[in-house]
Amino acid sequence: MSIDTVSEIKGLVVNSLIVNSTITSVEKCLEMCNLKIRVVGVSQIPIQFPNTHVTGLIGLSGKCTGFISISMPERVAVAAVAGLSMEAYKTINAQVIDGVGEITNIVAGGIKTKLYNTQWMINNITIPSVILGSNYQISYSKGIEYCSISFEIDDPESLTIQERVFMVTTSLIQTTNG
Repeated sequence: MSIDTVSEIKGLVVNSLIVNSTITSVEKCLEMCNLKIRVVGVSQIPIQFPNTHVTGLIGLSGKCTGFISISMPERVAVAAVAGLSMEAYKTINAQVIDGVGEITNIVAGGIKTKLYNTQWMINNITIPSVILGSNYQISYSKGIEYCSISFEIDDPESLTIQERVFMVTTSLIQTTNG
């Protein structure tokens, strides 16, 4: 990690190249979904909100290997897919699940573009998978560069913050491939 790609905030050390690539990619994708979002937190360890009901996962490889996960409550997933497809949905269904996979793919593609010609260059993206439910854990290996970013959607109709907040985690480790 080069010194120009590291940011430190009172003891929190994050790779600003990965953080900024992730934020920009999520913002552009959710703009396509007609949702206004804002960053509300950055963590150097992956966490999962208890109200997460839909998670998109996608694998990455190149000069690094790893994956991206987008974990969101049902309300965010339905709103994002409705905005992307311009169709009205009230609950999770097959189209919303497919849409969450597509959103995960769009974010991964954006990150791939942003990290092009860097030490974190991504050459390949797998097909996305979608997990439904909230009673699971993801295990991470040592040596991985984590970037967990919390976002809040602008939704005046939601009653609780748990209905508006979602997390995008990028976890990468450099390889000798590329």
